[in-house]
Amino acid sequence: MSPGTRRALRLATFLAATVGALFWLAAMVASLTTPPGPRDGHASFGLILATVYALVLVLPAFVLALLDRWPVVALLLGLAAVAIGLHAVVPWAPLGPLGS
Repeated sequence: MSPGTRRALRLATFLAATVGALFWLAAMVASLTTPPGPRDGHASFGLILATVYALVLVLPAFVLALLDRWPVVALLLGLAAVAIGLHAVVPWAPLGPLGS
């Protein structure tokens, strides 16, 4: 793979992972600003799912882009993070096979 292609993939991965991190941050803020309800533990589901999203998709994309390893895999992780985050925020967005 040429250095120019690797650089373009790396920049696209950083952009996608940054957008994914912003989706994660927005989920954290939205979960923490909801009014307290009954203390049954259901309020923490959003925090748990958002953290799993960040640990499984966003963080590996950032790490692979920083290390400049597997640029195609890193970009796919970043794009999956953006697609899932976009679908959570805008459920009517046409995402093809990723959408429901």
